Amino acid sequence: MPELPEVETIVRGLREPLLGRRLLRARLRYAALYRKGSLRVTWLVGRVITAVERVGKNAVFRFDRSRVMTINLGMTGRLVLVGADNTGRPATHKHRHGRFIFDHGVELDFYDPRRFGYVYITGNADLRSELNLGPDPFEISTSGRELGEALRGRRAPIKSILLDQRIIAGIGNIYADETLFAARIDPLTPAGDVVSRSRELLAAARKVLRRAIDHGGSTVRDYRRSDGSSGEFQQHHAVYGREGDPCLVCGEVIERIVLSGRSTHFCSLCQK
Repeated sequence: MPELPEVETIVRGLREPLLGRRLLRARLRYAALYRKGSLRVTWLVGRVITAVERVGKNAVFRFDRSRVMTINLGMTGRLVLVGADNTGRPATHKHRHGRFIFDHGVELDFYDPRRFGYVYITGNADLRSELNLGPDPFEISTSGRELGEALRGRRAPIKSILLDQRIIAGIGNIYADETLFAARIDPLTPAGDVVSRSRELLAAARKVLRRAIDHGGSTVRDYRRSDGSSGEFQQHHAVYGREGDPCLVCGEVIERIVLSGRSTHFCSLCQK
């Protein structure tokens, strides 16, 4: 699933070509792709994009007259930018469920083979509240105090808490594993026991996420940037997807367990 670095990479690639563009036509193929409570894409027609940004794992497009479209890519979603000369257009339109055609021949297409993503359109600027999202790792104070308060008293494993978008938004399975390795924290540790290390945990998360953004995110399966190219951070994973390989720090074999239904990778020696 595209996480914070992947969505940030996509948003950065879309910002320049879409800013100031007027939406001429819009279509979403399946009504089931609308998040509950969403307005329809036709409500945006005629409006001009004023901002392209990221909120948690969501790509957010702000239009004039306070109209907002959020696209969550789910497990397999992609946003494909098509130029006036058809550059960027995939060879097949299979799984293309959304089309947004702008002036000057610019087109944004939404592909999602498994259809786990969604589109949410609203006139409310407070998306974080509407989507029930916690703060972004880059919005929390560097002291880690806010994160520590969010962890206090929680007995669930710290890995599970990092995946809870209501507590901290943007981190998914890949970067939870990488963050916990960087902070040398066992993923099974009760979250409340990590309060004293919250500053260290936050610093590790920011470092991992910044590196991933610098490398264009991780292409493990379906993720692609808006121009169709792959990310490169998967080549720098310390633990995720490396089950059975030696730890890059100590040489111990990387282990994999299933925690809350999610694969969890760690080094039992570095993350005691």
